[in-house]
Amino acid sequence: MSFPPQHGWSVPPPPPPPGPDRPIRTRRVFGGIGLAFLGQVIAILLGVAAIVIGGNSANSENALIGVYIEILLQILLFVACLVVGIVWIARKDRGIGLGLLIGWSISVAVFPIAGIGVCLAIVNQGTS
Repeated sequence: MSFPPQHGWSVPPPPPPPGPDRPIRTRRVFGGIGLAFLGQVIAILLGVAAIVIGGNSANSENALIGVYIEILLQILLFVACLVVGIVWIARKDRGIGLGLLIGWSISVAVFPIAGIGVCLAIVNQGTS
């Protein structure tokens, strides 16, 4: 049993053909990794600067604000690398987008531990 076409149903058109192949260039991947590393270094330097500024005040608890700032900067860097990396993979240069994601995942294991460790060492030095 078939239904008459009066219901307005039709077969959708076929999807467009895939676009040209976009190769992933190694040089671009390493560039994205370098950008993620640079973001980590900047986040750590800003956190350490906040600790030093807060540690110079009479209230030593102000130095802990730098640790909180460091954690917040790491969260913001994660979101930025994730969003920008995915957008670049989907729309622009796949190598840089992939490099951002790889670079953040590698650097998140090393740089924040070092940065938060330095911040806590400065806080402990100021309280003793």
